[in-house]
Amino acid sequence: MLLLFVSIACANMLIPSYAVIKEEFNIPEALIAIPDAFFVLISAFFALLWGYWADRIDRGKVLVAGAFLWTLGMILTAFSPSYLMLVISRVSSGAGLGCVLPVGYSIISDAIPAEERSGWFGTLAILSSVSNGAGQGLSSFLGPIFGWRFPFLLLAFISVIVIIVLFFVKIPQRGAGEDELLDLVELNLEYSYRISKEDLGVIIRKKSNLYLILQGFFSIIPGTVLVYFTTSMLITDFFNDIPPEIQLQTATIFAGMIGVGYILGNAVFARLGDILFRKNKKNRARLATLCLIFSIPFAIILLLSLQPISAARLGIVYPTPIPTSQILTYIFRTIGAIFVAYPTYIVFFIFALMASMLGAGPVANRNAVMIDVNMPEHKGTAASFFKLSEQISKGVTLLISFTLISILGSVFNMLFLTIFFWLPAAVLWFLASKNVEKDMTYKSRLLSERKQVSLIDYIFEVEIQMDRAIQKVQDSKYYIHTNQTKFNKLLEDALKIFKFCEHEGETRSITNIEKKAHIIYLRVLLIKHEANKIFKKLNRPNLTDDEKNNLKKELSKKSIKISEWEKSTFGEIQTYYEDAGLKILEARLNRKKHLVKGLRKITEAILIYERIRHLLKERLEIVEENQVLSEEEAIIRDKEQELFDKCNQSLNATIKLKDEINKALIQLKQKGIQQEDLTKISDLTQEYEVDLYDVIVDTFKEDIETKNALIDTLEKIDDIFNQYDNWKEADLTVF
Repeated sequence: MLLLFVSIACANMLIPSYAVIKEEFNIPEALIAIPDAFFVLISAFFALLWGYWADRIDRGKVLVAGAFLWTLGMILTAFSPSYLMLVISRVSSGAGLGCVLPVGYSIISDAIPAEERSGWFGTLAILSSVSNGAGQGLSSFLGPIFGWRFPFLLLAFISVIVIIVLFFVKIPQRGAGEDELLDLVELNLEYSYRISKEDLGVIIRKKSNLYLILQGFFSIIPGTVLVYFTTSMLITDFFNDIPPEIQLQTATIFAGMIGVGYILGNAVFARLGDILFRKNKKNRARLATLCLIFSIPFAIILLLSLQPISAARLGIVYPTPIPTSQILTYIFRTIGAIFVAYPTYIVFFIFALMASMLGAGPVANRNAVMIDVNMPEHKGTAASFFKLSEQISKGVTLLISFTLISILGSVFNMLFLTIFFWLPAAVLWFLASKNVEKDMTYKSRLLSERKQVSLIDYIFEVEIQMDRAIQKVQDSKYYIHTNQTKFNKLLEDALKIFKFCEHEGETRSITNIEKKAHIIYLRVLLIKHEANKIFKKLNRPNLTDDEKNNLKKELSKKSIKISEWEKSTFGEIQTYYEDAGLKILEARLNRKKHLVKGLRKITEAILIYERIRHLLKERLEIVEENQVLSEEEAIIRDKEQELFDKCNQSLNATIKLKDEINKALIQLKQKGIQQEDLTKISDLTQEYEVDLYDVIVDTFKEDIETKNALIDTLEKIDDIFNQYDNWKEADLTVF
């Protein structure tokens, strides 16, 4: 949040210095907003890129990279020797800011429970507003004294400190803020799902997202114009009679009065959104709709309450020029005098407060709603889509702003017109409220399912580790007579794994694994101790042959004892593989007795192969984590890899077998023979134990066309089965 505060400050820092920059670089007024327009548009584009990659890789690294980029952009801005370099430096800052915002939102959302999100995002919106004010304030007050470049250097220095601190901050786990995933967080298990390119369409098609993204385009327009042009409008149209030494500061303070309401609105409506959310999940969207509708009349009244200020009516004698040491005094005297001499500015203050409060209502709630309806791996990208829509609207508004001023005749008229863009935004919020609860329910169900899968997967991984340890114990018996060092090494490795599994089972409340690992650990420890006692005796000098034979018999008993213990699951997986092969053999044999049942056997074989493939893939992935393998581990891994490759080929071949048979049956259907008819014929062949070919000849001897079609299909299926073995040997790429 501190990083977001500092980064957002740079967004509007150029605004108070427009006049100075225009004069320094000798550019026309129409070009003055171009650097900020590019800043906004580039930040929107990069927000989408950064957000997507943050949902795929380490968010902390992405965040730091983005922060460095916008810091570099600010330093370049401070040293820009030309207008072109100023534009380039603002583009760099925009690219970095495009990272910080969506990634920051994603990270913060994972540290916040669902029922508190509006409040926290409201706090963030308040910080953003204060940050905007701080950025403009630095330029307004320090710029005239130290030059317009100095505030950018100051903020760049602060941001470097924040970035250094970030290296020591623990980023929350992805999905940690979701109630459905609390069990994973407590067990310190990672939510492993990551965004894919196909998910981009899913995010856009989700109705809640679509309506919120579209409303962002409309709702940002009035705020953009108010932020960027209220100060300049007050200076040129209403405060032009105030002494130039305090004109900018006075106008900035009056424009800031709108920001005060924005801060209050975020504080009030964010907390209210959380309270209402606990009663009904739609209420955040409903609250945003009402706030936007009621903000329109208040904003109209605040504009109509503005009047041109005459310095003579203020009753203040201004020295010419005003000494620098007295500027602050005259600013506050002028503000007080304006409220006394022009009471309509009291109306301006009240309605500015109310309009900006209501306008702030949707801000905190929109972030909370977008987090509520999107999966943890979609949060950064969803926020990026919203930011893209908002920033494109903001950039286009800035680009055409001076054209609009020329067409409409004044900044005041442009401000008045843009207020009505809150109306379509309110309609879109209303439509979003109709879909929010459904999208949240779907997300909750999916997360609950994924949590179960993640827990099962983790338990499966621990069981694989247990299985590897059991395999090491079983392998140790082959060295008990020939290589004492290798025997002890295998058992020592197994003991370490069992201890690890016991610890994992204890800390993560997986009781069955904890107990199993503990029992086997004790058994292995005992057998190791007993075997080493025998080794010690065998190594004594001057042993008789009888003594040696007796000790070797003792070792043989230990070897037999190990053999009687639990076997590893790798042997079971090999059995599954052979079972799938038997299913195909059954299908081949049954094709003449019951063709349809044979097809079912093929489907069963595919399911078995897929399960074996998954089991072996899990085992191989765990081995890959350990780059240095012992000789025994390498042998086991090679066996698993070999079976994995064979399983892949068998799976691909069996899928092709099923597809080719289905094609043959589809061709049969095109000739008017349905699969139901084929099932009935197959039932007859099985019931009377006769050949399918004979049944077809006897049944359809009068219907030559049907008979020939069935016989042709059977011959094709025979050919397909004959080709199956060749397919198994070929490398068929199906996936």
